[in-house]
Amino acid sequence: MDWYKLKRMNDFAAGCDTEAAWRQVWGRIERRSRMRLYRRWAGVAAVLAVAVGAGWWYLRTPVPPRFDERGRQEATLTTAGQERYMLYAGTNTVIGTDQGLRLAWSTHGELDYQARQPQADTLKDVGRHRLEVPRGGEYKLLLADGTRIHLNAESRLSYPPVFVGSRREVSLQGGEGFFEVAKDPTHPFIVHTAQADIEVLGTRFNVSAYEADRVVVTLEEGSVRLTAGTDTRLLVPGQQGVVTRGTIAVDAVNVRNYTSWATGVYEYEETTLAAIAQQLSRWYDVDINFANPALGRRRFAGVIFRDQPLQQAVDILSKVSDVRFVKRGETIVIEERK
Repeated sequence: MDWYKLKRMNDFAAGCDTEAAWRQVWGRIERRSRMRLYRRWAGVAAVLAVAVGAGWWYLRTPVPPRFDERGRQEATLTTAGQERYMLYAGTNTVIGTDQGLRLAWSTHGELDYQARQPQADTLKDVGRHRLEVPRGGEYKLLLADGTRIHLNAESRLSYPPVFVGSRREVSLQGGEGFFEVAKDPTHPFIVHTAQADIEVLGTRFNVSAYEADRVVVTLEEGSVRLTAGTDTRLLVPGQQGVVTRGTIAVDAVNVRNYTSWATGVYEYEETTLAAIAQQLSRWYDVDINFANPALGRRRFAGVIFRDQPLQQAVDILSKVSDVRFVKRGETIVIEERK
């Protein structure tokens, strides 16, 4: 099914090349014109008139804007000593301490704390680190215990460079992260958010905390205990817990719709255009508005590749949702196609 979706996506994207389609149609017109020219010299004037008229119309028609924005692997690391490191996919950065210890190594869009694992007793005074991913960015993190975290755009994570004590604790201070927690039955892993705490022993799950009063936890593998105030729920694979003002609601969902972003593919199933526009704003660091709010309620099912420029998403959504994307200054406006 995954292979089929990707193949259909590529076929559809190829079919969205309107420039190629125009060249093909125009080529047919030219071939037909040449045949008529050879057969009837009397048709020369008519053919030229059509060509000139079409050329005038083509030149007068505004060229649709290109949306070449791309996502990027970028983050800022702040240590407990307020040292700041700008991390990019194409640079190699060594993160150390004032004692000369090498804590981590950043390369290929991932910050690796297992690059050289120091002794825990040498790091008791190091404190916590904070990794911040801007709009339009994403970054991966490999913690000292082997836990992998993929942070989405506009996300902030606080964590220790090495875990000391009986619990492994990190804080997602807004944004979204996909967690692959290393199994350690004697040291539970806890993700703190503003609305809830998620406790696990070893599992794969997604946490979305973009909204200040709402946290969404989607479980792919293993089990997690979700706690908000006095409410506690145990999630099993295929379930999603939504925390709103201390209350937890649990429901069965298609997990791929909420976790596929971590693999570079966004899968949608009856997703509103408003929700997709909000995600595109974060991925590509652009402002997107609707000329008519009712357009945002249209729903879309399909696949968008995150490593492609914004233009691909624009082409696909324009075709299947019967809308158009217009640049107005620094803002993109979604309008009804006329």
